[in-house]
Amino acid sequence: MNVIGHSQYNEDQIIKLIFNGIKIAKGSFFEIGVNNGGTTDTLQCNTAKLKEAGWSGHWIDAYFSHPEIRCHTVTENNIVGLMQSYHVKELDFFSIDIDSHDWHVVHAMLKSRLFSIKLLCVETNNYNGHCFLDRVLKPDAVAANTHGQPKSDAFGATTFSYNLLMEKFGYKLIATSSHGVNAFFIQNKYAARFKHAGNLEILYKDSNNLRTNWSAKGNPTYMTTAHHLLKASSS
Repeated sequence: MNVIGHSQYNEDQIIKLIFNGIKIAKGSFFEIGVNNGGTTDTLQCNTAKLKEAGWSGHWIDAYFSHPEIRCHTVTENNIVGLMQSYHVKELDFFSIDIDSHDWHVVHAMLKSRLFSIKLLCVETNNYNGHCFLDRVLKPDAVAANTHGQPKSDAFGATTFSYNLLMEKFGYKLIATSSHGVNAFFIQNKYAARFKHAGNLEILYKDSNNLRTNWSAKGNPTYMTTAHHLLKASSS
């Protein structure tokens, strides 16, 4: 099936530049969280252009129905088994955007140490205007936009919180997309090829100028910190 699609903002361009930088023309991907790209025959995701270019991979979503998308609700408890069920061991690119417990899913995947992934793209929640704010949705908190909850800023994690997680498992921040919607982390062995690798202060973007319903203030008690979560998981 010939799939046409695009990213939400400038992620397609960033991804192309990154893989040109590490000299990968055709590889493998695994993307969780896909949407309608505006028409019935297009997709909005970070890997549609890679698929068009001949990359192989899997698209996963809990709700969006499409012949190319496999329906799964992804959690921190099933991510490892899910990826194994698709025989994933080595990946060039992993992307996640599920507007909820994304940080915990990524943590569980990295902590398993069962997968070698060159580049990760994660949706970030920077509706705060603070570069070094550590803020993660609690694993037992109800996610915004589920169970009758309105959309709010009580979802996901900040770029800072992801940076704490990624550096623990050998990755460096190398790029962020428009409005601070996504952050890109690459394996340390490739980081030197990117000018501002690891420089959170330069690469950080806040999302306040989006003015979407995701920027509405959510319940602050739903949030915790990556520092606390990482300390608890290593004790």
